[in-house]
Amino acid sequence: MRARKILFQSLKVIISVGLIAFLIWKVSPGELLRYLKEIDLFLLVTALFVFLLSSFLGAVQWYILLRKSGLELVFPKVLNLYFVGLFFNNFLPANVGGDAFKIFDVAKMGNDPYKVFAITLLDRIFGIFGLCVLALVSSLILFHTGNIDNLWVYILIFAFIVGGVVVVILNKRVVHFLRNFFSRITIWKIGERLDLIFSQLGGSRNLKSVMARVSLLTILIQFLRIMTHIIIGMSIGMEMSGWMPLYFFVFVPLLGIIMIFPISINGLGVREGAGIFLFTGVGILAEQALLVEFLTYIVMVFVSLSGGVLFLRRHIRG
Repeated sequence: MRARKILFQSLKVIISVGLIAFLIWKVSPGELLRYLKEIDLFLLVTALFVFLLSSFLGAVQWYILLRKSGLELVFPKVLNLYFVGLFFNNFLPANVGGDAFKIFDVAKMGNDPYKVFAITLLDRIFGIFGLCVLALVSSLILFHTGNIDNLWVYILIFAFIVGGVVVVILNKRVVHFLRNFFSRITIWKIGERLDLIFSQLGGSRNLKSVMARVSLLTILIQFLRIMTHIIIGMSIGMEMSGWMPLYFFVFVPLLGIIMIFPISINGLGVREGAGIFLFTGVGILAEQALLVEFLTYIVMVFVSLSGGVLFLRRHIRG
């Protein structure tokens, strides 16, 4: 089993390195260097702070879900754990590795690990929901332009995800059906834990109130994360006139959905390749599309380094 896991991770590394090398070979390396030399550092730093703000609000969202589920944690501790998790998301082979660290740390304080797992999973689902809300609205605005190929397919994907989450939140019958369905999952008592979370959120009225607040917050968080891409695009000279910003609000969520599948190390290569495919379809140069996605990843990694510092500081003290 361990040998198979090592082989699987090695294949992901090979795929990431191979895809990045292939993409650089396919585009113009000289043009990539030119854009990097002419990059606007002020805008790049602005993008970094925008992503930092979105991460802070992400910690607030996780804190709300933890507290409303009955876990008594102070916000500074949650903020610390969130950024440590962010660090490990970027520095472990799988982009959910940081969630495992967060779950372990919260459970170590005497909390039910399965319950923390379900809350953290719910936090992830809200992130995808927020992205898809923004993408759906943007897609409907852009639909009449005809500038994006297969836009109707993207609209169906976004509508399915958004509609599914909304129905679960608002429809008591669906919630009751899902609670009965998940209660039959006996492995690791997952069904029992999920049912417990819904119960501890305080019944349907309080559940809707909590979900409404978290939904608004997650839309703001995802808006800031998409804006990170846009500002980085501006830093390498992309024109953000006309419909261009809205293209980001469609394509970045699509990239987020693609990134769910663990094909490469933290999506490296896959994200850049898919970004080139999508953005070149609306007139953006392949070199710019590659750099936007790669530089956004670098910004995310740089922000997450603060979590690495917090982790080292904690263990040095220990």
